[in-house]
Amino acid sequence: MESEHFQRALGRLEAAVEHVERAAGNAPAGSEDARLAELENRHRKLRDGASEALARLDRLIGGQN
Repeated sequence: MESEHFQRALGRLEAAVEHVERAAGNAPAGSEDARLAELENRHRKLRDGASEALARLDRLIGGQN
């Protein structure tokens, strides 16, 4: 059951990261540097947050075995 929750959470995180990556990759050629920097910053924060959440889940799951 917990593995199923973990897999669904991981899937949502991966989908969110892909969404941000697509948004950054589809920026028009004439976009402002500030907009690109904002997207890169959001992507980094999301990736870091996802990594932190997965590490916490790993610790929780590891502690139950």
